[in-house]
Amino acid sequence: MTDPELRSEERSAFRATVDTGLWDILLAGVLAMFAFGPLLSRRLGDFWSAAVFVPVWALLFVVIWLVGERVVVPRVGRVRWGSRRKARLSRFSIVMLIVNVVALVLGVVAAVSVRSGTAEGWRVPTALSLVWLVMLSGAAYALDLPRLFLYGVLLGSGPFIGEWLFRHGYASHHGFPVVFGALMGIVAVTGLTKLASIVRRNRPVDDEISLGRNDA
Repeated sequence: MTDPELRSEERSAFRATVDTGLWDILLAGVLAMFAFGPLLSRRLGDFWSAAVFVPVWALLFVVIWLVGERVVVPRVGRVRWGSRRKARLSRFSIVMLIVNVVALVLGVVAAVSVRSGTAEGWRVPTALSLVWLVMLSGAAYALDLPRLFLYGVLLGSGPFIGEWLFRHGYASHHGFPVVFGALMGIVAVTGLTKLASIVRRNRPVDDEISLGRNDA
């Protein structure tokens, strides 16, 4: 098998075992904070309205892991990756770390600006949009899932749409509950549909796919 053929085979196997809808469901869980967090901030405060989602994410992660191990893996198999794929995923992890650090810094700056009354209108939505776009574009590249880039575009435009709705009196809380609630629903339905399709079309098997060449 030639190197291009091996790469194509590896890419197909990777997509078959990764594009299961579970990533979509996990992303929908993250979006829940942006959809419901603003509605909780008046009672819980800005910090606790976000922190309350940490145990929810932990529970969701455990459920997704169990579904992956008990439902998905028996149907699509498990793949051992070569060095090229591992290197790509390692670069993606580094990019995610940098993006999350930048997002944390931007969040602190935005919070301080809001409290001091120096926040400029579109600063927060612009920063949040860039974070979503870079993060999901990197994920689309690393995971070979172009759908994630589309999510990045939708989520990148979401804060601007929400801010526009808020400024024109069509939504509260800068439009976050409306915009991110709708996007959360779209992503969750996409993931659940994909997962249901895999369960319906594949019978459980006990095989493991091995792409053993280091340059795969």
